[in-house]
Amino acid sequence: MEEARIGVFLADSGGQLSKILDFESITEFLRGIPGVTLVQRASEFWRGYGLKTIIEAVKSGKINRVVVAEGIPKIGEIAIAKSINSAGLDLSFVEVLDLKSHCAWPHRDSPREATEKAKAMLLAAIEKVRLSQPIEKAVFPAVKAVLVIGGGVAGMQAAEDLADMGFQVYLIEKEPFLGGLAARAVRFFPTDDCAVCIQSPTSDLKTVTHTSRKCIYRSGISEIPNLQILTNSRIIKLEGEPGNFKVTIEKKPRYVNDRCVACGLCATVCPVEVPDEYNAKLTTRKAIYMNMPLVYPPIYVIDGSACKFHECAKCVEVCPTNAIDLNQKAETIILNVGSIIVATGFKEFDPSVIKEYHYGEYPDVITHLELARMIDSFGPTGGKIIRPSDKKEAKRIVFIQCVGSRDKRWNPYCSGICCMISLKHAALIKEVHPDADITICYIDIRTTGREHEYYYEKAREMGIKFVKGRPTEILHDPATNTLIVDVEDEILKRFLELEADLVVL
Repeated sequence: MEEARIGVFLADSGGQLSKILDFESITEFLRGIPGVTLVQRASEFWRGYGLKTIIEAVKSGKINRVVVAEGIPKIGEIAIAKSINSAGLDLSFVEVLDLKSHCAWPHRDSPREATEKAKAMLLAAIEKVRLSQPIEKAVFPAVKAVLVIGGGVAGMQAAEDLADMGFQVYLIEKEPFLGGLAARAVRFFPTDDCAVCIQSPTSDLKTVTHTSRKCIYRSGISEIPNLQILTNSRIIKLEGEPGNFKVTIEKKPRYVNDRCVACGLCATVCPVEVPDEYNAKLTTRKAIYMNMPLVYPPIYVIDGSACKFHECAKCVEVCPTNAIDLNQKAETIILNVGSIIVATGFKEFDPSVIKEYHYGEYPDVITHLELARMIDSFGPTGGKIIRPSDKKEAKRIVFIQCVGSRDKRWNPYCSGICCMISLKHAALIKEVHPDADITICYIDIRTTGREHEYYYEKAREMGIKFVKGRPTEILHDPATNTLIVDVEDEILKRFLELEADLVVL
């Protein structure tokens, strides 16, 4: 490989950097480094005349290595690299430094030390391009098939969009039905769409509005010829490399085939009842079940951990289409895909670890997912907001924000969504029960998304009360079966004891 001829290009960002850095000292330092054959200064080098100067030096053969130092945004760094590469210089021989963000501005009160740091940064960049080797480029054909892991709303939308682009798509979901946790949330903000709605596969992605969204069961997702849906399945092995993956999938037995017409006779005669996880265990379901009437696939499934199988077999006897096969076995499927999208969703924080809130001890302290299942007209309470302890209507409801977040004991960051979820749920309850007494205890109300502030304004107009303060404890009065929330109102500087029928974390 030919001897390195390194060009160093110093920009002072319109004089901003020269107020801090000693460019004369830096230039003299650079000219004494072996292999540096060209040192130039200008206001900027990432565009216009400055960039043209670098390209001409490369094309003329004066230099075969380039170091650019200035204060530029990332887009400028990309522009420099692309332009120099198009001039015939391999990108491994190009190094771009941001002297503004990484040197001058952090040390503006120490100009001499900042100048020495700039020299060290430049020396490191020079040695890097001097010792670099050309990057060998290789092009490999990619399999035009995509695996989407996760059959929640995001995974389904990604699968539809990719199929619409012409890719063969495989959508894998570990649960028996599509929808994920988000499908339990009743409504989405800020459009108030039904939570089980997704964009139609025929929608124009550039002009789509929420009016073109449809429920999962009638969205047409099952009719897309180049989209294969695998529920009750999980990945057991992944091999290969980007562009060519070999994925081994285990598809667990459903014990019900596609002859099922969802008549429900099987569930009627099933003698086994277990807690219903989909409805946050607020009710029970049978060993053979569907999450709700409008699901995909619209086929019953048998819970293998609860079913008595051949000891019972009552479901087999009553099925009018002979759709139940109690001898069904697990199936292994091998797929060849070029890309994989991971849309595995989220897991709800377990608030039982916060002992002062007594979740899991007081039945009337619930989470938002549990509340969402109450609000849902298809849910376990038919849309009624009740106290789980005695099934009576909950008229006084307190929401506590930032449970498990903005707390060094658990998660120090803001979840980014809990304020909006509380505002949404509080408003939905108020719409149906205008006399409900609702209070939201918060640290800060953060409505950060587009049109999200509307929810906060709407909640205040509806008479929902807000208390700025994090509750210290939830107490229970057994005489009245009432919850008492201790909280300090930071604005009014007073301690409050909020009585509640239901507390939502």
